[in-house]
Amino acid sequence: MANTKPRAPRKSTTRSKDKRANGEGSIYWDQSKKRWIGAAHDINGKLRRKSCLKKSEAEDFCHDQKRARSLGKTTFATNPKMTMTEFLDLWLASRTINKPETRRNYETAIKNWISPYIGKYLVGVIRPATIENLYQQLEDAKYKPGTTNVVHAVLSKAFSDAVRLGELPVNPMDRVKKLTRKSVPTKHISKSDEIRIYSEAAKKPASHARIEIGLVMGLRPGEVLGLKWSDIDWKQKTMTIERQVQRVKSQGLVFQSSKTGKTRTLYLSDAQIEILMIHRYDQDTKKGTWVEDEDLLFPNSVGKKQDPKADHKAWKDLLNAAGVKANYTRYQMRKTAFTNLSANGVDVKTIMEMSGHTQASTLLTSYVHATSESIKNALSVQDRNRPTEAMLKEIEIDRQLEEWIAEANLVGKELRNDSPQG
Repeated sequence: MANTKPRAPRKSTTRSKDKRANGEGSIYWDQSKKRWIGAAHDINGKLRRKSCLKKSEAEDFCHDQKRARSLGKTTFATNPKMTMTEFLDLWLASRTINKPETRRNYETAIKNWISPYIGKYLVGVIRPATIENLYQQLEDAKYKPGTTNVVHAVLSKAFSDAVRLGELPVNPMDRVKKLTRKSVPTKHISKSDEIRIYSEAAKKPASHARIEIGLVMGLRPGEVLGLKWSDIDWKQKTMTIERQVQRVKSQGLVFQSSKTGKTRTLYLSDAQIEILMIHRYDQDTKKGTWVEDEDLLFPNSVGKKQDPKADHKAWKDLLNAAGVKANYTRYQMRKTAFTNLSANGVDVKTIMEMSGHTQASTLLTSYVHATSESIKNALSVQDRNRPTEAMLKEIEIDRQLEEWIAEANLVGKELRNDSPQG
Protein backbone atom coordinates (compact mmCIF):
# COMPACT_ATOMS: atom_id res chain seq x y z
CA MET A 1 0.00 0.00 0.00
CA ALA A 2 1.37 3.32 -1.05
CA ASN A 3 2.69 5.55 1.63
CA THR A 4 0.51 8.70 1.49
CA LYS A 5 0.75 11.79 3.54
CA PRO A 6 -2.38 12.72 5.39
CA ARG A 7 -4.01 15.87 4.00
CA ALA A 8 -3.52 18.98 5.98
CA PRO A 9 -6.75 20.23 7.45
CA ARG A 10 -8.38 22.94 5.28
CA LYS A 11 -8.03 26.37 6.74
CA SER A 12 -11.26 28.20 7.21
CA THR A 13 -11.47 31.60 5.58
CA THR A 14 -13.61 32.86 8.41
CA ARG A 15 -13.12 33.15 12.09
CA SER A 16 -15.64 31.53 14.32
CA LYS A 17 -18.72 33.60 14.87
CA ASP A 18 -18.99 35.54 18.07
CA LYS A 19 -21.55 34.04 20.37
CA ARG A 20 -24.38 36.55 20.68
CA ALA A 21 -27.80 36.46 22.24
CA ASN A 22 -30.75 35.23 20.20
CA GLY A 23 -31.93 37.96 17.78
CA GLU A 24 -28.67 39.91 18.09
CA GLY A 25 -27.29 38.64 14.77
CA SER A 26 -23.76 37.36 14.24
CA ILE A 27 -20.38 38.93 13.47
CA TYR A 28 -17.39 37.17 11.90
CA TRP A 29 -14.16 37.83 10.02
CA ASP A 30 -14.04 36.84 6.32
CA GLN A 31 -10.41 36.15 5.46
CA SER A 32 -10.99 36.10 1.68
CA LYS A 33 -12.59 39.53 1.72
CA LYS A 34 -10.49 40.89 4.55
CA ARG A 35 -13.69 42.26 6.01
CA TRP A 36 -15.85 41.92 9.06
CA ILE A 37 -19.30 40.54 8.23
CA GLY A 38 -22.42 41.49 10.11
CA ALA A 39 -25.35 39.12 9.59
CA ALA A 40 -28.90 39.59 10.92
CA HIS A 41 -32.49 38.88 9.93
CA ASP A 42 -34.66 41.77 8.75
CA ILE A 43 -38.34 42.34 9.57
CA ASN A 44 -39.36 39.89 6.81
CA GLY A 45 -37.16 37.12 8.23
CA LYS A 46 -34.60 37.32 5.44
CA LEU A 47 -30.94 37.04 6.42
CA ARG A 48 -29.07 40.21 5.55
CA ARG A 49 -25.30 40.62 5.49
CA LYS A 50 -23.04 43.62 5.38
CA SER A 51 -19.31 43.72 4.72
CA CYS A 52 -17.46 46.19 7.00
CA LEU A 53 -13.88 47.37 7.51
CA LYS A 54 -14.27 47.55 11.26
CA LYS A 55 -15.85 45.13 13.69
CA SER A 56 -17.67 48.04 15.33
CA GLU A 57 -19.39 48.80 12.00
CA ALA A 58 -20.65 45.22 11.77
CA GLU A 59 -21.90 45.47 15.36
CA ASP A 60 -23.75 48.69 14.47
CA PHE A 61 -25.34 46.96 11.47
CA CYS A 62 -26.67 44.11 13.60
CA HIS A 63 -27.91 46.58 16.19
CA ASP A 64 -29.71 48.63 13.51
CA GLN A 65 -31.42 45.51 12.18
CA LYS A 66 -32.61 44.53 15.65
CA ARG A 67 -33.89 48.05 16.34
CA ALA A 68 -35.70 48.20 12.97
CA ARG A 69 -37.42 44.86 13.70
CA SER A 70 -38.60 46.13 17.07
CA LEU A 71 -40.05 49.25 15.43
CA GLY A 72 -41.68 47.30 12.61
CA LYS A 73 -39.52 48.99 9.95
CA THR A 74 -37.85 47.56 6.89
CA THR A 75 -34.21 48.24 6.11
CA PHE A 76 -34.05 46.86 2.58
CA ALA A 77 -36.19 47.20 -0.52
CA THR A 78 -38.65 44.30 -0.81
CA ASN A 79 -37.73 43.93 -4.48
CA PRO A 80 -34.26 45.47 -4.94
CA LYS A 81 -34.17 44.64 -8.68
CA MET A 82 -37.35 46.59 -9.48
CA THR A 83 -36.87 49.57 -11.78
CA MET A 84 -38.46 52.97 -11.30
CA THR A 85 -40.88 52.40 -14.18
CA GLU A 86 -41.99 49.03 -12.77
CA PHE A 87 -42.33 50.54 -9.31
CA LEU A 88 -44.44 53.50 -10.46
CA ASP A 89 -46.65 51.41 -12.77
CA LEU A 90 -47.34 48.96 -9.94
CA TRP A 91 -48.02 51.81 -7.51
CA LEU A 92 -50.49 53.51 -9.85
CA ALA A 93 -52.29 50.25 -10.63
CA SER A 94 -52.80 49.53 -6.92
CA ARG A 95 -53.73 53.06 -5.89
CA THR A 96 -57.35 54.16 -5.59
CA ILE A 97 -57.81 57.48 -7.39
CA ASN A 98 -61.37 58.76 -7.58
CA LYS A 99 -60.78 61.50 -10.14
CA PRO A 100 -60.17 60.20 -13.71
CA GLU A 101 -58.39 63.43 -14.62
CA THR A 102 -55.95 62.95 -11.73
CA ARG A 103 -55.20 59.39 -12.87
CA ARG A 104 -54.62 60.60 -16.43
CA ASN A 105 -52.23 63.27 -15.14
CA TYR A 106 -50.28 60.67 -13.15
CA GLU A 107 -50.13 58.28 -16.12
CA THR A 108 -48.89 61.08 -18.37
CA ALA A 109 -46.23 62.11 -15.85
CA ILE A 110 -44.90 58.55 -15.50
CA LYS A 111 -44.97 57.78 -19.23
CA ASN A 112 -43.68 61.07 -20.65
CA TRP A 113 -41.64 62.81 -17.97
CA ILE A 114 -40.30 60.21 -15.50
CA SER A 115 -39.70 56.90 -17.30
CA PRO A 116 -37.77 58.39 -20.26
CA TYR A 117 -35.28 59.98 -17.85
CA ILE A 118 -34.96 57.72 -14.76
CA GLY A 119 -37.17 54.73 -15.61
CA LYS A 120 -34.28 52.23 -15.73
CA TYR A 121 -32.83 53.17 -12.33
CA LEU A 122 -33.32 50.64 -9.53
CA VAL A 123 -35.88 51.96 -7.08
CA GLY A 124 -34.02 50.62 -4.06
CA VAL A 125 -30.89 52.67 -4.67
CA ILE A 126 -32.12 55.80 -6.40
CA ARG A 127 -30.59 58.94 -4.91
CA PRO A 128 -32.09 62.39 -4.24
CA ALA A 129 -29.47 63.89 -6.56
CA THR A 130 -30.80 61.76 -9.43
CA ILE A 131 -34.31 63.09 -8.91
CA GLU A 132 -33.12 66.70 -8.64
CA ASN A 133 -31.21 66.16 -11.88
CA LEU A 134 -34.49 64.99 -13.47
CA TYR A 135 -36.13 68.28 -12.46
CA GLN A 136 -33.26 70.21 -14.01
CA GLN A 137 -33.54 68.22 -17.24
CA LEU A 138 -37.24 69.02 -17.45
CA GLU A 139 -36.52 72.69 -16.94
CA ASP A 140 -33.77 72.64 -19.59
CA ALA A 141 -36.25 71.01 -21.97
CA LYS A 142 -38.51 74.08 -21.47
CA TYR A 143 -41.31 72.23 -19.70
CA LYS A 144 -43.65 74.48 -17.74
CA PRO A 145 -43.50 74.64 -13.92
CA GLY A 146 -46.77 72.71 -13.74
CA THR A 147 -45.04 69.70 -15.31
CA THR A 148 -42.37 69.61 -12.61
CA ASN A 149 -45.07 70.00 -9.95
CA VAL A 150 -46.96 66.94 -11.23
CA VAL A 151 -43.74 64.89 -11.40
CA HIS A 152 -42.85 65.93 -7.86
CA ALA A 153 -46.33 65.02 -6.62
CA VAL A 154 -46.23 61.55 -8.25
CA LEU A 155 -42.79 60.68 -6.87
CA SER A 156 -43.64 62.03 -3.41
CA LYS A 157 -46.85 60.02 -3.15
CA ALA A 158 -45.35 56.83 -4.57
CA PHE A 159 -42.30 56.79 -2.29
CA SER A 160 -44.36 57.83 0.74
CA ASP A 161 -46.74 54.91 0.19
CA ALA A 162 -43.84 52.48 -0.32
CA VAL A 163 -42.18 53.48 2.96
CA ARG A 164 -45.51 53.41 4.82
CA LEU A 165 -46.19 49.86 3.57
CA GLY A 166 -42.67 48.65 4.40
CA GLU A 167 -41.62 48.14 0.77
CA LEU A 168 -38.75 50.64 0.98
CA PRO A 169 -36.60 51.58 3.98
CA VAL A 170 -36.22 55.30 3.22
CA ASN A 171 -37.97 57.97 1.21
CA PRO A 172 -35.47 59.76 -1.06
CA MET A 173 -38.01 62.56 -1.60
CA ASP A 174 -37.44 63.69 1.99
CA ARG A 175 -34.12 65.11 0.85
CA VAL A 176 -35.12 66.31 -2.62
CA LYS A 177 -35.20 70.07 -3.08
CA LYS A 178 -38.05 71.10 -5.32
CA LEU A 179 -37.25 73.63 -8.03
CA THR A 180 -38.63 77.06 -7.24
CA ARG A 181 -40.01 78.36 -10.48
CA LYS A 182 -42.52 81.10 -10.94
CA SER A 183 -45.56 80.08 -12.95
CA VAL A 184 -46.79 82.58 -15.50
CA PRO A 185 -50.49 83.05 -14.66
CA THR A 186 -52.99 82.78 -17.48
CA LYS A 187 -54.42 86.17 -18.29
CA HIS A 188 -58.09 86.96 -18.46
CA ILE A 189 -59.80 87.77 -21.74
CA SER A 190 -59.46 91.41 -22.72
CA LYS A 191 -62.60 93.53 -22.47
CA SER A 192 -62.77 94.18 -26.20
CA ASP A 193 -62.46 90.47 -27.02
CA GLU A 194 -64.93 89.64 -24.26
CA ILE A 195 -67.55 91.87 -25.91
CA ARG A 196 -66.86 90.36 -29.34
CA ILE A 197 -67.25 86.83 -27.97
CA TYR A 198 -70.43 87.64 -26.09
CA SER A 199 -71.88 89.44 -29.11
CA GLU A 200 -71.36 86.45 -31.39
CA ALA A 201 -72.61 83.95 -28.80
CA ALA A 202 -75.80 85.95 -28.17
CA LYS A 203 -76.97 85.20 -31.71
CA LYS A 204 -78.03 81.67 -30.70
CA PRO A 205 -79.84 80.67 -27.46
CA ALA A 206 -77.57 77.68 -26.72
CA SER A 207 -74.27 79.51 -27.22
CA HIS A 208 -75.67 82.54 -25.39
CA ALA A 209 -76.44 80.43 -22.31
CA ARG A 210 -73.11 78.59 -22.59
CA ILE A 211 -71.09 81.82 -22.62
CA GLU A 212 -73.25 83.42 -19.92
CA ILE A 213 -72.51 80.53 -17.58
CA GLY A 214 -68.82 80.32 -18.49
CA LEU A 215 -67.81 83.91 -19.13
CA VAL A 216 -70.11 85.76 -16.70
CA MET A 217 -70.78 83.21 -13.94
CA GLY A 218 -67.37 81.50 -14.15
CA LEU A 219 -68.19 77.78 -14.01
CA ARG A 220 -65.49 75.29 -14.93
CA PRO A 221 -65.88 73.73 -18.41
CA GLY A 222 -66.57 70.28 -16.98
CA GLU A 223 -69.15 71.70 -14.57
CA VAL A 224 -70.96 73.45 -17.43
CA LEU A 225 -71.28 70.16 -19.33
CA GLY A 226 -72.55 68.44 -16.16
CA LEU A 227 -75.39 70.91 -15.52
CA LYS A 228 -78.93 69.55 -15.53
CA TRP A 229 -82.18 71.48 -15.74
CA SER A 230 -83.14 69.94 -12.40
CA ASP A 231 -80.17 71.84 -10.88
CA ILE A 232 -82.05 75.11 -11.43
CA ASP A 233 -84.65 76.28 -8.92
CA TRP A 234 -86.66 78.75 -10.98
CA LYS A 235 -88.60 80.11 -8.00
CA GLN A 236 -85.60 80.59 -5.74
CA LYS A 237 -83.45 81.68 -8.70
CA THR A 238 -80.57 79.38 -7.83
CA MET A 239 -78.32 76.92 -9.64
CA THR A 240 -76.68 73.96 -7.87
CA ILE A 241 -73.23 72.83 -9.00
CA GLU A 242 -72.51 69.26 -7.95
CA ARG A 243 -71.09 67.32 -10.91
CA GLN A 244 -68.94 67.50 -14.00
CA VAL A 245 -68.52 65.45 -17.17
CA GLN A 246 -65.23 63.63 -17.69
CA ARG A 247 -63.96 60.94 -20.00
CA VAL A 248 -62.85 57.77 -18.21
CA LYS A 249 -60.77 55.07 -19.87
CA SER A 250 -62.90 52.06 -20.89
CA GLN A 251 -66.05 53.84 -19.60
CA GLY A 252 -66.44 56.80 -21.92
CA LEU A 253 -68.14 59.99 -20.74
CA VAL A 254 -69.32 59.81 -17.15
CA PHE A 255 -70.55 62.10 -14.40
CA GLN A 256 -68.05 62.85 -11.65
CA SER A 257 -68.31 65.02 -8.55
CA SER A 258 -67.11 68.59 -8.91
CA LYS A 259 -63.39 69.31 -8.66
CA THR A 260 -63.45 70.01 -4.92
CA GLY A 261 -65.96 67.23 -4.25
CA LYS A 262 -68.34 69.76 -2.71
CA THR A 263 -71.70 71.05 -3.86
CA ARG A 264 -72.23 74.79 -4.16
CA THR A 265 -75.30 76.88 -4.95
CA LEU A 266 -75.20 80.05 -7.04
CA TYR A 267 -77.85 82.75 -7.15
CA LEU A 268 -79.16 83.82 -10.55
CA SER A 269 -80.13 87.32 -11.63
CA ASP A 270 -83.38 88.00 -13.52
CA ALA A 271 -81.38 88.48 -16.72
CA GLN A 272 -79.69 85.11 -16.26
CA ILE A 273 -83.03 83.41 -15.63
CA GLU A 274 -84.36 84.86 -18.89
CA ILE A 275 -81.31 83.71 -20.87
CA LEU A 276 -81.65 80.17 -19.51
CA MET A 277 -85.40 80.00 -20.15
CA ILE A 278 -84.98 81.07 -23.77
CA HIS A 279 -82.31 78.38 -24.18
CA ARG A 280 -84.63 75.77 -22.68
CA TYR A 281 -87.52 76.68 -24.98
CA ASP A 282 -85.19 76.53 -27.97
CA GLN A 283 -83.80 73.17 -26.84
CA ASP A 284 -87.31 71.70 -26.54
CA THR A 285 -87.90 72.33 -30.24
CA LYS A 286 -84.90 70.12 -31.14
CA LYS A 287 -85.63 67.06 -29.02
CA GLY A 288 -87.32 65.26 -31.91
CA THR A 289 -83.95 64.00 -33.13
CA TRP A 290 -82.72 62.90 -29.72
CA VAL A 291 -82.23 59.25 -28.82
CA GLU A 292 -81.99 59.95 -25.09
CA ASP A 293 -82.76 62.83 -22.72
CA GLU A 294 -80.33 63.14 -19.81
CA ASP A 295 -81.85 66.46 -18.71
CA LEU A 296 -78.63 68.29 -19.63
CA LEU A 297 -78.37 72.01 -20.34
CA PHE A 298 -75.70 71.39 -22.96
CA PRO A 299 -76.04 67.86 -24.41
CA ASN A 300 -74.73 66.63 -27.74
CA SER A 301 -76.92 66.48 -30.84
CA VAL A 302 -78.75 63.35 -29.64
CA GLY A 303 -79.38 64.40 -26.03
CA LYS A 304 -76.47 62.60 -24.37
CA LYS A 305 -73.39 63.93 -22.59
CA GLN A 306 -71.34 66.29 -24.71
CA ASP A 307 -67.71 65.39 -25.27
CA PRO A 308 -65.33 68.05 -23.86
CA LYS A 309 -63.52 67.95 -27.22
CA ALA A 310 -66.75 69.02 -28.95
CA ASP A 311 -67.18 71.85 -26.45
CA HIS A 312 -63.58 72.90 -27.08
CA LYS A 313 -64.18 72.93 -30.85
CA ALA A 314 -67.36 74.97 -30.41
CA TRP A 315 -65.35 77.50 -28.36
CA LYS A 316 -62.67 77.80 -31.04
CA ASP A 317 -65.35 78.17 -33.73
CA LEU A 318 -66.93 80.93 -31.66
CA LEU A 319 -63.63 82.80 -31.36
CA ASN A 320 -63.15 82.57 -35.10
CA ALA A 321 -66.70 83.73 -35.87
CA ALA A 322 -66.27 86.65 -33.45
CA GLY A 323 -63.08 87.75 -35.19
CA VAL A 324 -60.98 87.17 -32.05
CA LYS A 325 -57.39 86.37 -33.00
CA ALA A 326 -56.08 85.51 -29.52
CA ASN A 327 -55.92 81.79 -28.78
CA TYR A 328 -57.96 81.85 -25.57
CA THR A 329 -58.84 78.66 -23.71
CA ARG A 330 -62.24 77.83 -22.28
CA TYR A 331 -60.81 78.08 -18.78
CA GLN A 332 -59.94 81.73 -19.37
CA MET A 333 -63.66 82.49 -19.34
CA ARG A 334 -63.65 81.49 -15.67
CA LYS A 335 -60.68 83.71 -14.88
CA THR A 336 -62.35 86.61 -16.69
CA ALA A 337 -65.57 86.20 -14.73
CA PHE A 338 -63.87 86.50 -11.34
CA THR A 339 -61.44 89.17 -12.51
CA ASN A 340 -64.50 91.28 -13.37
CA LEU A 341 -66.06 90.66 -9.96
CA SER A 342 -62.84 91.54 -8.14
CA ALA A 343 -62.25 94.65 -10.25
CA ASN A 344 -65.73 95.88 -9.37
CA GLY A 345 -65.29 95.58 -5.61
CA VAL A 346 -66.80 92.18 -4.79
CA ASP A 347 -65.08 90.86 -1.65
CA VAL A 348 -62.75 87.86 -1.81
CA LYS A 349 -64.89 85.63 0.41
CA THR A 350 -67.93 86.05 -1.84
CA ILE A 351 -65.83 85.28 -4.91
CA MET A 352 -64.50 82.16 -3.16
CA GLU A 353 -68.02 80.91 -2.48
CA MET A 354 -69.15 81.63 -6.02
CA SER A 355 -66.08 80.04 -7.61
CA GLY A 356 -65.84 76.98 -5.36
CA HIS A 357 -62.24 77.73 -4.41
CA THR A 358 -61.21 76.33 -1.01
CA GLN A 359 -57.75 77.86 -0.44
CA ALA A 360 -57.62 81.09 1.53
CA SER A 361 -55.88 82.52 4.56
CA THR A 362 -57.09 81.69 8.05
CA LEU A 363 -58.56 85.18 8.36
CA LEU A 364 -60.75 84.78 5.30
CA THR A 365 -61.77 81.26 6.22
CA SER A 366 -62.59 81.90 9.88
CA TYR A 367 -63.70 85.50 10.19
CA VAL A 368 -64.95 86.86 6.87
CA HIS A 369 -68.26 85.60 5.51
CA ALA A 370 -70.32 86.47 2.47
CA THR A 371 -73.49 88.42 3.27
CA SER A 372 -76.76 88.59 1.38
CA GLU A 373 -75.88 92.19 0.46
CA SER A 374 -72.54 91.14 -1.04
CA ILE A 375 -74.23 88.39 -3.03
CA LYS A 376 -76.78 90.88 -4.40
CA ASN A 377 -73.88 93.19 -5.25
CA ALA A 378 -72.11 90.35 -7.06
CA LEU A 379 -75.23 89.64 -9.12
CA SER A 380 -75.54 93.30 -10.07
CA VAL A 381 -71.87 93.35 -11.07
CA GLN A 382 -72.45 90.35 -13.34
CA ASP A 383 -75.35 92.22 -14.95
CA ARG A 384 -73.31 95.39 -15.34
CA ASN A 385 -70.44 93.50 -16.97
CA ARG A 386 -72.72 91.82 -19.47
CA PRO A 387 -72.32 93.64 -22.81
CA THR A 388 -75.25 96.00 -23.37
CA GLU A 389 -77.38 96.20 -26.50
CA ALA A 390 -75.56 99.39 -27.46
CA MET A 391 -72.20 97.63 -27.14
CA LEU A 392 -73.40 94.71 -29.25
CA LYS A 393 -74.67 97.03 -31.98
CA GLU A 394 -71.48 99.04 -31.90
CA ILE A 395 -69.28 95.98 -32.26
CA GLU A 396 -71.38 94.75 -35.19
CA ILE A 397 -70.94 98.13 -36.93
CA ASP A 398 -67.19 98.00 -36.28
CA ARG A 399 -66.99 94.50 -37.74
CA GLN A 400 -68.91 95.56 -40.85
CA LEU A 401 -66.57 98.52 -41.29
CA GLU A 402 -63.58 96.20 -40.95
CA GLU A 403 -64.98 93.91 -43.62
CA TRP A 404 -65.76 96.85 -45.98
CA ILE A 405 -62.29 98.30 -45.54
CA ALA A 406 -60.72 94.88 -46.20
CA GLU A 407 -62.83 94.48 -49.34
CA ALA A 408 -61.98 98.01 -50.51
CA ASN A 409 -58.27 97.37 -50.01
CA LEU A 410 -58.55 94.13 -51.98
CA VAL A 411 -60.38 95.84 -54.87
CA GLY A 412 -57.81 98.67 -54.90
CA LYS A 413 -54.97 96.18 -55.04
CA GLU A 414 -56.60 94.34 -57.98
CA LEU A 415 -57.11 97.64 -59.86
CA ARG A 416 -53.47 98.58 -59.35
CA ASN A 417 -52.36 95.18 -60.62
CA ASP A 418 -54.60 95.51 -63.73
CA SER A 419 -53.42 99.04 -64.65
CA PRO A 420 -50.88 99.42 -67.51
CA GLN A 421 -48.31 100.86 -65.16
CA GLY A 422 -48.90 98.02 -62.63
